Amino acid sequence: MLAEDQSRLQKIDELYDLRLDQYISLPQLVVVGDQSSGKSSVLEGLTGLPFPRDSGLCTRFPTQIVFKRSKILTTEASIMAAHGQDGSKIDAIAKFGKKQLKAFDQKTFSDILAEASECMGLPLPGRNREVDMESFSHNILKFELSGPEYEHFSVVDLPGLFRKPTAGQTTKVDMDLVRQMVGKHLSNPRSIILAVVPANVDIATQEIIQMAEDADPHGQRTLGVLTKPDLVDKGAEDKVLELVTNTKGKGRFELGYTIVCNRSQSDLSITFDERNTKEVAFFTLDPWSSIPKERAGIAALKHRLNNLLVDVTRRSFQGVAVDIRRRIGKLAQQLEIIGPVRQTAFEQRNHLINIASKFREITTKAIDAYYSRDECFEMDDIFRLATLIMEMNEDFSETVHKKGFTRAFGGVRPVADTLSRNTPSPDRSPDRDTGHSSPEPSTPETESPDYPELTGIVTQTEAVPEPAKDDIMEWVTHKYNRSKGFEIGTTNPSLMPSLFAEQSRAWGFHAQNHVTKVIHKIHHFNYKVLQYCCNDDALCARLWDKLLQPLLPSYEKALQQASFLVEVERHGNMMTMNHYFAENVRKAREARLKLQLEALNSWQTEDEHREPLLRLKDILGVVVSNDDHTIQDLHDTLKSYYKVARKRFVDAVCLQAVDHFLVSGKTSPLWIFSPHFIGKMSDAELHQIAGDEDETIRRRNLLETELGSLKAGEKILDI
Repeated sequence: MLAEDQSRLQKIDELYDLRLDQYISLPQLVVVGDQSSGKSSVLEGLTGLPFPRDSGLCTRFPTQIVFKRSKILTTEASIMAAHGQDGSKIDAIAKFGKKQLKAFDQKTFSDILAEASECMGLPLPGRNREVDMESFSHNILKFELSGPEYEHFSVVDLPGLFRKPTAGQTTKVDMDLVRQMVGKHLSNPRSIILAVVPANVDIATQEIIQMAEDADPHGQRTLGVLTKPDLVDKGAEDKVLELVTNTKGKGRFELGYTIVCNRSQSDLSITFDERNTKEVAFFTLDPWSSIPKERAGIAALKHRLNNLLVDVTRRSFQGVAVDIRRRIGKLAQQLEIIGPVRQTAFEQRNHLINIASKFREITTKAIDAYYSRDECFEMDDIFRLATLIMEMNEDFSETVHKKGFTRAFGGVRPVADTLSRNTPSPDRSPDRDTGHSSPEPSTPETESPDYPELTGIVTQTEAVPEPAKDDIMEWVTHKYNRSKGFEIGTTNPSLMPSLFAEQSRAWGFHAQNHVTKVIHKIHHFNYKVLQYCCNDDALCARLWDKLLQPLLPSYEKALQQASFLVEVERHGNMMTMNHYFAENVRKAREARLKLQLEALNSWQTEDEHREPLLRLKDILGVVVSNDDHTIQDLHDTLKSYYKVARKRFVDAVCLQAVDHFLVSGKTSPLWIFSPHFIGKMSDAELHQIAGDEDETIRRRNLLETELGSLKAGEKILDI
């Protein structure tokens, strides 16, 4: 064997010592078969070890036999514990230790098997199983033999399949457990399967053949081993010979079959050399002598197995290294999701502060629109909060501009006939309850099916209809006529506030609707960022419940501010320092007068300054009555003030209710979850929210154990 191959085989054995076979596929020779298939005799012939007969011990757990070349002759026995067992079992197995065996006779072998069974909590030989005691184990008993005459060789013996439970010893559950254990080893794509079957039975009835074909459908890594040829009935030898020499038909694998002759009951006392001599003599007899020498006898089998083991190890060695690296990366991700150990208040607080710091970092980037600073901004548009808020503010502004008024303002036109129409018909009364007829009203979005905790946060405002199509001049005239008092030359001072309050009636609805939508976005953003920063779902849920307590009042403050702004604008004193108001009123009056004058007859002068001339009498004729003038002036003043107030109101809602109370203010719901928030938690709260659950502790320990083994394996392979 080449030194390079020897080194690879040695490293694979060291990976088995770490039990990496539980996590990745390792190259191996695995011996499988029924309990009565002659499996122990095959192993005895391959290893030269005195496997006990009829004890059943070696079939209760996997047994690995490893031979190594070394200058010193040593024999060791140890148990490679399966990962994931409770502490008591691990401690019991640890007591077994690594035993140095001075002799390795059948009694020593039996004693070691019995002691290993006891350490694993399995029944001792000759005794029935106690209640709650397992019959089989995934722990591996390993025998390692080193010496100057040994070639590197390794083989794993698995518990034999059985079809009937034995009272007091095995159950149907045990049958299934063994079948699953065997199936797991067979499914390893880097294993060489030694399927052991007696030559004196119908191979089509052997379950292990079907299991091997299922795991290795192309038969590229399965070698059939036929035993007990001396028990084949006279006349049935041809079927066995065909199976060994041909490669066609049911149960024939690409690697073919090898046949061996076990020791009979009368030969149990003979030496291994005598056993091998008798086997050679058996295959010189007819009809067995026709079998090719490379397919007959234990020596031929061991030679083939050595070559197969070297070949599979050579082909898969780099793949094992890749699997280890990939598995280490996956475990690191899983441990990151679980988070660090959180058993003390310090550990719990530190973990939550780290989450809160990351939360604040993401939130800051989302508000500043630094979307290239974290991958989360490409995962979901909800993380692009600044963009979403601006889009909603723009929609709100557009909505109030187009639908914020109760009636559309009129253009500049004469109203000479308005007084004659100042009494609307009963079915068109512009000032009855709602002030106008309307289509079905819309309602604000106050609930989110994803967040039932928001239900009821918003006080349902009165639904408002779409802007009416009524003539606004008729409505102003109607309101003017109904508000006349004992004024002389003036209007009722309460008329303009009344007109404005009615004209801006929809503002409350649209403001509440807008702030509600923003609240939903903010709430959803908070939850998604928390999920992103906290990978532990259970911890995330507990944190979210804790955050809801201060979050909901912060939303209510924003809605209250929106209501306050509506109250100030619609029911407070009408006031503006904006010079555009007076300018707009002046422009409206000039435009109306210009329209009236342009309707008069005029002529041009003949001098060089040609301009239209109007008769003074005609000009005086366009002067409207005091009521007409008042109504026109009311409309123009209302329109000018509404425009100024609308822009001021939209800005105030966006700046105060949305930006200050929901986005950037100190009490914004976006800034509630912070290191300061965590710092105020008591130790009891920390334990309740961030304390490790038993399942989390168990899972973290398993992952850390596996990760430690994989990293040790990484060093063994020098990767």
